[in-house]
Amino acid sequence: MANRPELMAIGDSIYNGTRSLTTNGELARISAPAQVANAFNWPFAVPTYPTDVLLNIETIIRNNEFNLDQIVAGVIANAEGWMGPTPWSTLDQFDNISIAQSTIADQWTLKFSDQYPAIGTLTNKLINRNALGLDDGTVIDTIMALYTAVNVSFLLNPGRDPNGPWATMTPLDIVKARKPKRLLVNLGINDGVWTICLQAVKDQFNALQIRDDMNKLGGYLLAMKKAGDIDQIYLNLLPKPSCIANLMPRTDPPKPPGASGYYDEYLGRLGQIGGLTGQDMADLDAQILALNNQMQSNLSALFAGTGGINFVDLYAMVAERDDKHFRDQKPIWAGGERINNYPLEVPHKGGFFGLDNLHPTTVGYAVLAQTVCEQISSVEQIPASKFDFNDAFSKDSLLQHVPLLLSIDNLLASLLVSFFAIFNRPGTSV
Repeated sequence: MANRPELMAIGDSIYNGTRSLTTNGELARISAPAQVANAFNWPFAVPTYPTDVLLNIETIIRNNEFNLDQIVAGVIANAEGWMGPTPWSTLDQFDNISIAQSTIADQWTLKFSDQYPAIGTLTNKLINRNALGLDDGTVIDTIMALYTAVNVSFLLNPGRDPNGPWATMTPLDIVKARKPKRLLVNLGINDGVWTICLQAVKDQFNALQIRDDMNKLGGYLLAMKKAGDIDQIYLNLLPKPSCIANLMPRTDPPKPPGASGYYDEYLGRLGQIGGLTGQDMADLDAQILALNNQMQSNLSALFAGTGGINFVDLYAMVAERDDKHFRDQKPIWAGGERINNYPLEVPHKGGFFGLDNLHPTTVGYAVLAQTVCEQISSVEQIPASKFDFNDAFSKDSLLQHVPLLLSIDNLLASLLVSFFAIFNRPGTSV
């Protein structure tokens, strides 16, 4: 694939286009980076997934198939397909190499050559799980490790050539080799922020570690900028945790919070797990805001001699559309419905987030893409097409057919906990 693309993206599931713990070709085409490229009419090679990455949670929910043995059988069949002889893609590289579950440090560690051999090893572990005496938790952890192995292998080396140039390259190596004019970056959420949002806990968040890893990432990006490998970098800051749909009181609030602006309690709605007081939630929001300010200050100082680093304020983006706290300043209407940050239910509630209450829908991704476009337009003085949220709504297969029964089994909560349990993932150097 030719070098110097107009746009590339690195990051985690939020830039991978994941929705409801599902990653596939449909969602890759409506990911935020793809929507940004479309708004500026730039060519953009989206990942051409031949099938789902292991499993499709939305299908599982629609079919009410919350049985681990059924899920494992489907995962094994899917993984075996990824190991078959058929080429994954006719493209040898994609412009979006954002990887679900990835951390900041993964950008200089993950490689096809390390992850591809793990596909067979992990699949065999699932096949022989009974003989190995694996408990359900270990099985779920194995599924999520396999999810990473498949997704990394496909995104970084879609030609699946073990002797090709991409086989031993990390995401940052690939960016350096391809020299994009612009690089979109969304990272840091898997370094402890989603643990807050999923499990409603506060003791696994390490702001200093995120700051240090982001500084290290900044050093790599600065070297590329000085070498002329990148012209402009657009880095997303971290979102405000309390605005994420999964952090909710035990039941949906009928009235605004009190003078503090926070409800008395917050649980992880999916599975009703964890527990934070209103003061805990306010403190965590303040910590994330302080971390954002520190990262912006540090990286701005680092790039002071070269320029090229720009920040996209996701904290403000979600805060301005915080309807569950009755603070929605920029309401979004689509498909005749007011889209908001409540957990998705029928009829007419939610819409920014999918069934996991964590990953955005197409409309949520459109809001993110619009925010990124506004920053690009401001920095480079180039216009972007206006976003049509009705169009985004009409293209979202989940919002068009929200399951009537959203009684989410604890199995899905367990899958999500493993999905975000990146600190225990082999090879993670956070």
